[in-house]
Order: sequence, then C-alpha cells, then structure tokens
Amino acid sequence: MIGRVYFRRMQNEAGARSQTGGCLGVFAGRRCSDAQSLGTAHMILLLLALGSLLISRPGQAQDDDLERITANRGQIEDIVQSIQDTPEELRDGVHFRIDSLTLELGALILAFPIAQVESAEVEAQFFKQVDWLQTFIAQRYERLQDRIRQERARFDEFDTGIQPAIARAFQQDLRKISYRYVDLLAELLGLRERQGHVDEQGREQLRGAMTLAAERLSGQILLDAMTLSELRNMLRLDAGNAELINAERAIERKQNRSLESLENLLGLMERIDINVGGYRALLLAERGSIGVELLNREVFMTLLGNRLEAVRQQLVTKGPNIVFKLMVFFSFIALTYFVARLIQSLVRSLLQRDSVKLHQLLHGMLVSLSFGVVFAIGLVIALSTIGISLVPMLAGLGVAGVVVGFALQDTLANFASGWMILIYRPYDVDDHVIAGGVEGTVKRMNLVSTTIATFDNQRLVVPNSRIWGDVITNLTANRIRRLSIPVSVAFGEDLNRVEKVLREEVAQHEGILRKPEPIVFVDTLGSSEIVMMTHAWVRTEDYWRLLRSLTKRLKQRLDDEDMEIPFPQQDVYIRSFPGTPPRFSASLGQDDRGEPPAEAASESLPRDPDHR
Repeated sequence: MIGRVYFRRMQNEAGARSQTGGCLGVFAGRRCSDAQSLGTAHMILLLLALGSLLISRPGQAQDDDLERITANRGQIEDIVQSIQDTPEELRDGVHFRIDSLTLELGALILAFPIAQVESAEVEAQFFKQVDWLQTFIAQRYERLQDRIRQERARFDEFDTGIQPAIARAFQQDLRKISYRYVDLLAELLGLRERQGHVDEQGREQLRGAMTLAAERLSGQILLDAMTLSELRNMLRLDAGNAELINAERAIERKQNRSLESLENLLGLMERIDINVGGYRALLLAERGSIGVELLNREVFMTLLGNRLEAVRQQLVTKGPNIVFKLMVFFSFIALTYFVARLIQSLVRSLLQRDSVKLHQLLHGMLVSLSFGVVFAIGLVIALSTIGISLVPMLAGLGVAGVVVGFALQDTLANFASGWMILIYRPYDVDDHVIAGGVEGTVKRMNLVSTTIATFDNQRLVVPNSRIWGDVITNLTANRIRRLSIPVSVAFGEDLNRVEKVLREEVAQHEGILRKPEPIVFVDTLGSSEIVMMTHAWVRTEDYWRLLRSLTKRLKQRLDDEDMEIPFPQQDVYIRSFPGTPPRFSASLGQDDRGEPPAEAASESLPRDPDHR
C-alpha cells in the first residue's frame, strides 16, 4: 500500500513538470540545478516505491488467491441455486459441473500458501472457506451415493442391453468422483493438522466411514465369490444352460466392479494410516494373481492364515467323510484286484482244456485282457463311489485323442498290427520264423512287439508293424517238413548205380518217413559234376537233426562205394606265340602248329580227386 502511494505522488509531480516545460536550456543557472536536484530526489522516491511494491507483493498475491477461492465458491453456490430451475434431463450435467468446480476449489485451497500468511484475519477467512468446503463435500458425497442407488434401482444386475450398460458405466463414473471427494477431504484434514487446527472428530468420522465402506465391499466380494462358485458348480452339471451362463457373467461383472472399488478405497485408506493388510489379502485371493502386495509381511501372513484356516475347516467338516471315502475306495480296489485275479485264473483254466484250440499268443493275450478289463471296470466303479465321474475326462480324451494319435502313430500302427497277427495267426510261440528281417524262435508277443530268440542266443524285440508289413516265413507251422540234400557225382559215374545207392541209404536211415515216399533224381548238370537231389520227409521237430545225420551218411556211403564226388576243374591249353622255338613248344607238349598232341591233351590234368 505504501508503495502505491509513493508511486502516485511521483506520477503527479512528473505531470507538473511536463506542464511547466521542465528544465529548459535558457535557464542554465541555479534554477536548473535546483530542478536537477529535485529530479534526483524523485528518482530515489521512485526506487523506494518500487522496492515497497515488491515487498508488499506476497500479501497482495494472498489476497488475490483468497478472492479467487471466494469467487469460485460463489460460482458453485449460484449453480446450486439454479438447479431447481433446470430440466430433469439436464441436471446430471449440471451436477457434474458442480463436482468439477468443487474439485477445482479444493485444488485452489490446497495450493494456498497458508504457511506464509501472517494476518490472523486472512487465516480466519481461509479456514472459513475450508470449513464450508468440507461441509459441501460431505453433502456432495451423500448426493453421489443417492444417485448411484437410483441408477442401480433402474436396472437389475442381470439386465442386458445398451441402457443397462450405460447405467452401469455412469455408476462407475459417480463412484470415481466420490473417491476423489474422499481423497480431497483427507487432504483438507491433513492441511488443518499441519496448521495446528486438528479436527479429531472429522478424522475419526472419515476413518470410520472408510472402514465401514471397506467392510461392506469385502462382504459383498465374499458373497459374490460364493455365488460364483455355486453357479460354476451348476454349470459343470448343465454346461449348456443359457440362464446360468448369463447369471455367471453378471456376477463376474459385479465382482470386478467391487474389486476395483475396493482397490481404489484401499489407496485412500492407506493415506490416512488405516491398516489394509487384510483387505489386500482379500484382493489377491479373489483375483487369483500374485502382485507386489504379497511382499508385504502382513498381507502374506493374512493369506497364509486364511489358507490354513480353510484347510482346517475342510478337515473338520469334510475330513471324516473324506477318510471314509478313501477307506471305501481302497477296499473296493483291493476287492477288485482279487476278483480280477480270480477271473484271470478261471479264463486260464478254461483255455487250457483240450477241447479249446487257441493260438498260444491269443491265449496269453486273453488271459492278460481278462485281468485288465475286470480291474478297469472295478476302478471306474470305485471312483464313482467317491463321487468322481469319468465322463468329463472321457470327453476331454476325445478332444486330446487327435493330438495323441499324431504323437503315437507308430505305436498305434504296432497295436493294430498286433491285433492282425492275433487274428490271422501266422506264427505261434516256439515257432521257427523268418519275419521282419529276423530269423529265430518266437518267445513272446504283445500287442506292440514280438520277442524272437536267435540261434546264437540273442533276444530281439521286433515291432509288430515291421513284421506284419513284410513276408512272414514260418518254418515250423506244419507237422512234417521235407529234407533236400544235393549230392554231386562225376560225369563218369553210373547214374543208375548212384541213384540206387542213395535210395537205399535214405530208406535205411532212422527217422525218415515212408509217406510221402523219398525220391532221388538228377537235378542239374554242372560244369564239372552231375547234381543228384535227394528229397525225404521228416517230422518238423527232427528236421535239423536228420538233415545233419543224413548228409553225413550219404557222404560216407559214396566213399564206401568208391564213387567220385568231383571238385571244380578246368583244362588249360597253352598255344605258342609267333617266334617261339619249336623245341620250346615241344617241351610244353605242343606240335609245330601250336596244338597239343593227343596223348598230351589227355594227360594235361590229373584225375586224382585228392589232387589240389
């Protein structure tokens, strides 16, 4: 104020000087000097005025800020008074404008530099505005809650369509504004405390209201969680029920809004030092996700305690029933095992009767299946006694069967080939077979593979698909088998005599069957021998023994009869080249023409069969 007075005085004096013409050049004497001194004094006064103006600026700024707060409050009161004359369909917009101005007013009050105010009058006026704002916020909060309840009454939670969706979105907006009001109220209480105007009653009322709201939301969340659990259990039994599906979606929407509201409320409660550990644990449990809140010791201990308490309650209420069901289940499994073993023994005894002619591989498979089928049926019945249904599992297996089929296509091919082998019975246990590129004796077979023992005591496991997809030679499938022994004699031997000797020896050999009758015949004419083929029939189990003994005996008999068994031989003739001396050719057994003499040709190679 002082600075403004000095500033106006300076302006008046400057105007007077301008009217008189100032210090002109014609007055160069003392008067001009006095005028200059007066100007210097005016400059000093100007600097003092500016300094006074700068010093007094904070107070002026506080006045201006307080005026803006008062003006904003007046604007809000004017709009509130005009609501009665506003059409019903426009009132929500007017109320939204009031809420916006109220939040702006709160921001102005919180930004007011009350700590720098030295005037008691300004401080009293400021806190008068704070008191009004606190009272107005309480009114606006109640009005928002009433408006939310009106919108909830218009549409049920289960209503669908555009209008119910808009109503639910509008309710959520109103809730957000109410949370901002609560936050602003907490800030105002903190402002009072910092200035020494502690409002214990207001703080306790706010803490009580927020705690009560958190308790209500928590209870609603727990109730909706139980409702959702029951609805989902009903949907498991009736998955196609449209009404149950719509109800589940509606409760899920409501639950999500409640969880969001509780999270916003907990943020406000933490600002006024309210313990929210239990509520945070509830949020984590219901959302089913892990957050940083789990690092809070109280939240973690609360969650752990809730889980342990749930387990304890389950053990107390359902423990005896669970123990009884387990006893029934295992008792039924044990009974099923003994019944399956009994059925397996009965099937084995029936299949071992002389009147039952079955493939040994099929015999073993039927015995195994008798146990597996009975035990599987008993297991299904045992699971049903304790309330576990396999129908959903089987439905899931139908979907997963496609994936499993692609992954196990080789195994399934072996399985199918195993059934084909059992049906068509190309071989049996202890049969000598050539199958899948392997020769040996069949020892064991299942639906996936066949175990074959080779003659050098190796055990090979051959996939059934490889056996069924190739030629199967069963060397022991028939009761009798033919021996085929080739015998080579020299070209100079009497074939009739040789045939007679071979027939006599085959007929005299022990183990050779008379029917079919053995035969001996000329098979082929080789380059150095005549091959006589001997066919004789023997029992399959005697094949290898008689093959070795008869082959040995035929060789011994031919030696006894002094019959030659030839070896491969070749006659070599040497011709002389041009320029070869006659004597050298003659020494090689050649005449002058290069041809060997007749007597030399006949003696070119020895006929001693032992000659090498």
